[in-house]
Amino acid sequence: MVGLLWLYLAFALLYPLLRVLALGVGEGVFRVLDGYYLGRYLWSLAYGLGSGLLVMALSLPLAFLFRHRFPLREAFLALATLPFVLPTPVVALGLLALAGPRGVLGVDLYGTPWLLFWGSVFYNLGLGLRVLLPSVLALSEGPYGAARVLGATPFRAFLRVGLPLLLPGLLGGGLLTFIYTFGAFGLPLLLGGPAYATLEVEVYTLLAYRLAFPEAAGLILLQVLTLGLAVLLYARLPAYPLAAPGLRPARRPWALALGVGLLFLLLYAPLLALLLAFSPQALASAWRAQDFTPLPLALGNALRFALLSLPFALLLGLAYALSARRRGWAEVLGLLPLLVSPVAVGLGYLLAYPGLRGSEFLLLSAYALLAYPLLARVLLPALRGLPPHLVPAARVLGATPLRAFLRAELPLLWPAVRSGAALSLAAVLGEFGVSLVLWRPEWTTLTLAIYERLGRPGALPYQEALALAVLLMALSGLLFLLLDRGARVG
Repeated sequence: MVGLLWLYLAFALLYPLLRVLALGVGEGVFRVLDGYYLGRYLWSLAYGLGSGLLVMALSLPLAFLFRHRFPLREAFLALATLPFVLPTPVVALGLLALAGPRGVLGVDLYGTPWLLFWGSVFYNLGLGLRVLLPSVLALSEGPYGAARVLGATPFRAFLRVGLPLLLPGLLGGGLLTFIYTFGAFGLPLLLGGPAYATLEVEVYTLLAYRLAFPEAAGLILLQVLTLGLAVLLYARLPAYPLAAPGLRPARRPWALALGVGLLFLLLYAPLLALLLAFSPQALASAWRAQDFTPLPLALGNALRFALLSLPFALLLGLAYALSARRRGWAEVLGLLPLLVSPVAVGLGYLLAYPGLRGSEFLLLSAYALLAYPLLARVLLPALRGLPPHLVPAARVLGATPLRAFLRAELPLLWPAVRSGAALSLAAVLGEFGVSLVLWRPEWTTLTLAIYERLGRPGALPYQEALALAVLLMALSGLLFLLLDRGARVG
């Protein structure tokens, strides 16, 4: 299965990427090192670093609140993860409904960095909290407790002992946020305007509208090098605690629940604004639309592509988890899809496999490529947490390696497989970048139907886009319920 993964990466990622780079590396690299393109790179860097620092600053006090037992704690922790499975157009429409030209706040933040940073925190705060929380829960034991016994004040013990113990989890959440934000496409495209276009948006503009391969290849190379460094740093972080002591009782549990609830109300304000702007009449209009892709076709395509790509993603995610079970280069290489622009992948397919243009196989291959790392990141900790004597015991009893995996390990991994599959489905359902490049009219999904309507002036297309975003949010929420069922909370 490990060989299958590397063969697939060569076909679906490495060769198409090399075809794109071969058209522009050299001259294009020097063109993007000064002037306008360097400004796009520096803004992308600032967007990623700023988002990572914001998530680290907010997740640290939030994690200390969640180490206490209070009403609705598990519900709030589940809600913290929900944004990560929401499609980009849903979040963008929510932010526009809240603080756009027609927003309920009456303040137009479209085309400003503030709306982009709000969206980034919305997406990644729950991820940073999940990564950091096990380390915070483990602080009550070991060296931190010993420092308190030896007379250190709580503040001094935290700075000298607690903070170094928290750094792997804190930096892990910040680096993951940087990786996802630096390479962001949907939010900057829909909310940033020309002044705040990221590298991903600029690559799409260069390739889709100007066919400027040298400049696009130079930007892709800069993006790969930057994200590769971030992934290497992330892979070298110490492992997070897999288990932690019990929760502490809160002194004022209902007051703590109210404070956390108010924070989540602020965080989820874009979704509330989206629901307030929803119009059933607009949804009915989208159903029978003639000037745009009708809702039945877009919904059917979204569900069909998600279900058809799931077996590919499951097989690839399992192969990656097995190959990266013991830490090493396999863990880093399997994360290569996170380093590469989906726009560049889509264009690479068109260049590398001209005979397959217009085939659903290429589209499903791209979806599986983008989905399997998400599944694998759920599966890998569960695989590493299995008892080390499980497979040897099964082998001693006469089981083949395949039978030992199917009968001994897979039943224990099934909750993680189910959760990872739901996360992959949600990711494919809301995929935007590669769908935009490989688009055919009969392949229009819900995300592309939303983008199609946002590109037209007038109140009705905007209302239809809002209605489709609410429908897409509901579908993603259902998948999230499947994702969180039976999941272990740190």
